Amino acid sequence: MSVLHLSRRPDGLAVLTFDTPNSRANVLTRAVWEEFDAHLQALAVAPDVRGLVLASGTPDIFIAGADLKYFAAVAAPQDPAVRALIEFGLATLDRLESLPFPTCAALDGATLGGGLEVALACDARVCGTNPKTELGLPEVKLGLIPGWGGTQRLPRIVGPELAAEMLRTGDSLTADEAQDANLVSAVVKSDALLDFAARHVLHDGWRGLRESKRGAIPLAERERFRAPVPSHPPALREAMLVLTRGGEMPLAEALTLETEAFLRLAGSDDSRARIAAFFAARKKG
Repeated sequence: MSVLHLSRRPDGLAVLTFDTPNSRANVLTRAVWEEFDAHLQALAVAPDVRGLVLASGTPDIFIAGADLKYFAAVAAPQDPAVRALIEFGLATLDRLESLPFPTCAALDGATLGGGLEVALACDARVCGTNPKTELGLPEVKLGLIPGWGGTQRLPRIVGPELAAEMLRTGDSLTADEAQDANLVSAVVKSDALLDFAARHVLHDGWRGLRESKRGAIPLAERERFRAPVPSHPPALREAMLVLTRGGEMPLAEALTLETEAFLRLAGSDDSRARIAAFFAARKKG
């Protein structure tokens, strides 16, 4: 069954909607990544597409993130299948970020982990007023770090200080807080969000925004912040190291650094224990 649905508007904009059948959440499984990538390949060569909006048809959620059941079953670090999944997702987001027209994510609900990483690869992001809207990278709470570019695109958009705080705590921002941080461009009423995103995606300057994410973080910004590197827990140590060292590199090199750190954590005793505790707590709730 398809999770993504492509529609074309009369104004020449394409809308790609995530909507997992018979599920309350959109999750980034390998099959979803493959479907997403196939749509992006087709859109890249489609005639007369002026822009792309990513949206969700699932109430109260954009994308919840990665498939945690998959990562709960990873037996040990450095798993080749995990590497393949991470690298495929990164290649898909690079394809999104290389489209010959602007992109915008319309976020009206939970946008967490891999879901935020998808949104970060868009040229622009706008939020609706759904009270359940939150934007965050909670991976450290699960003994992981973001693996699809979150440690690198987030600081290039909001700055290293706020990015470090979000990565360190795993806490989320509300829609208004995200707007104040320039993580999203605007917060508009939910029933007007898609039309607003369709207008906003065509804003001037999207090429410059895209290029600004591909380079290293400017030295002046890096010098204002020196992230602490605590001795534990492992995920927090890796997150801070990747954030600080990756900021000195072009995005492509920094993403490689992130991937290697992720592979050291996925399947670790700490991560598997934290994911198991997460599922146990949710079952009790």
